[in-house]
Amino acid sequence: MAPGVANIAATLLGLATLWNPSLPPELFFGVFANILVLIPVQLGWLYYVAKKRRNRGWSLEGVVVYDRPVSWPRYFIWVPVILVPTAIIFVALEPITHWLETTLVGVSVLAKYQVTAGPEAVGIVLVAHILLTGILVPITEELYFRGYLLPRMPSQFGRLRPAVHSLLFSVYHFDAPWMIPVRTLGLLPLIYTTLHTGSVRPGIVAHCLVNLANFADAGSRRIGSQ
Repeated sequence: MAPGVANIAATLLGLATLWNPSLPPELFFGVFANILVLIPVQLGWLYYVAKKRRNRGWSLEGVVVYDRPVSWPRYFIWVPVILVPTAIIFVALEPITHWLETTLVGVSVLAKYQVTAGPEAVGIVLVAHILLTGILVPITEELYFRGYLLPRMPSQFGRLRPAVHSLLFSVYHFDAPWMIPVRTLGLLPLIYTTLHTGSVRPGIVAHCLVNLANFADAGSRRIGSQ
């Protein structure tokens, strides 16, 4: 939970000190906090643990537990195994997600920060978003959450360990509380695939594809609304 707290704190700090309604809110939600907090905090902790283990160089051996190599042909099996049920869950729960968003957006700490003018920095934000939200953040989150935290979940959770881990990851996204139910269920295929394969690699690919698809959808909606 600490990375989520740090991330939302950095976002709010950036919004409070640098907010300009002519700039896209993604500049703060997806760029400022990711560069300065989310990625450094999560990767920093992993390499701190690796240093304590006296790993050489950039090795995360023993820190990221689920690091088994996966042959390229198997990506065409495991990535769809993650994406297809995830897509079905998100579509099936869309009415609930929409209702929760309508209900909760008014109490969101980020609700008042909305773009009010056509941003001139869209190109820069777009490239930064693709690199960060679409690629670097998913890689970092999979290494930290599925590679490091998941195998260290308390044994007391037993068979509920994947569900509890999924819930924690969903709550970690403080900025969108209405997504908690659908994220908790939608993440389970990725978690079970990681446990079954002993590798975070298929999950990294699937996570990147989901984030890129979400970003493309949000971008197309914004363009359509202008």
